[in-house]
Amino acid sequence: MGSICPRGRGPGAALGPLLGAALALLVALPAVAAPPGLRLVVIDPGHGGTNLGAPSRVHHPVRYEKEFTLKVARKVAARLREAGVTVVMTRERDRDMSLKARISLANRLRADAFVSIHLNATEVPGPTGHETFFLALEATDEAAKRLATFENRDPVAVEGDATAPVPDDAVGDILLDLTRERAHHDAQRLAELIQRRLTPQSPFKNRGVKQAPFFVLMGAAMPAVVTEIGFINHRAEGRYITSEKGMSAIAEGIAEGILDYGRLVNAPRSRPASPPTPGDP
Repeated sequence: MGSICPRGRGPGAALGPLLGAALALLVALPAVAAPPGLRLVVIDPGHGGTNLGAPSRVHHPVRYEKEFTLKVARKVAARLREAGVTVVMTRERDRDMSLKARISLANRLRADAFVSIHLNATEVPGPTGHETFFLALEATDEAAKRLATFENRDPVAVEGDATAPVPDDAVGDILLDLTRERAHHDAQRLAELIQRRLTPQSPFKNRGVKQAPFFVLMGAAMPAVVTEIGFINHRAEGRYITSEKGMSAIAEGIAEGILDYGRLVNAPRSRPASPPTPGDP
């Protein structure tokens, strides 16, 4: 006669706690599947190295835009990676990088989107608010024109072609033009989605989606935008957008806008077409 296992101590009983722990661990693990349509995103912390960007009026000694664009970019990248998106940053530290080299990197990687992060400023403090730009040869208004002129100053000479490799054949040229035309249209949608998500994250003015001739966006073969998260030289807004709380909130808005773009714009394009219904002509 075989031995009788005490109640609750049979061979399967020992697996109970282990199985429960394993199931609990699986439930606790975050989802890591990338949203459809977002394979890789390039995040560009504006300025860096000898290109200081705008000075802050709320810090002593003075601190510059380049420091805070990097901090916000890191937070955006972390949120996107948490959602399963591959992210490449144009710079991971305080270093020089030309405007051409930034978009050239995104082109070489065939990124799904390129987002350049900046902090705004004016000669005379006063304006507040966040705004997001896509490329156009003519600026939306004089303020956008002045901003683009400031951001287009490139004090470093780093070699880099802002265009993707152009095929020698005429068909290749046409395909590249079509790619860039669609990317330009998509950039407006990306800007709108980022701006919509930024608005509830900031207590300051929503300045809307605008157009301007930013060099860092020229030659992009993917949707590319510049987001100006607020005015660093306004005492109240400058304090907010350079605080940990403010930077985290702003980064969340930017990241969620990018994820919205993946879900609403790119994902539908990647879905296979539905098979025809029997009897359809």
